Amino acid sequence: MKLSLSLQRALLARLLAYPPLTQALGGPNVHDAPPHPSSGSRANTYLVIGDESISAFSSQTTNGAEHEIVLSLWSAIRGYAALKSAMAALYDALEDSPLTLAGGTVVSLRFLAARTSREGKGRLRRADCRFRLLVEHDAES
Repeated sequence: MKLSLSLQRALLARLLAYPPLTQALGGPNVHDAPPHPSSGSRANTYLVIGDESISAFSSQTTNGAEHEIVLSLWSAIRGYAALKSAMAALYDALEDSPLTLAGGTVVSLRFLAARTSREGKGRLRRADCRFRLLVEHDAES
């Protein structure tokens, strides 16, 4: 639990630094919360770092936690092609390179599931992508 914010920062840095994902999103459209429609900064397709469940994960030699994180993709583009392109880029962004985490080490990152749906009376497409991360805490953290 103590590395949740560090993990979120590492995810944000990794996702923003992955050109195929930012291209699929039409720019650096990765957020901690959905942009408000009146802000004028809502892109056609964007990603929100969403809900997280954390469970203890430890052994005789290490302490850590299991983090299950939902990364939600949203698209106002009709059809699912843009959304599915962003889903593929998200998967690749997290598969291609390990996360650099302050205070611990991500020892496993796995895709669990994804679910697409229509929201906002069919005007928006949404994909909730769930990932499981096992994080070992550094001995001094």
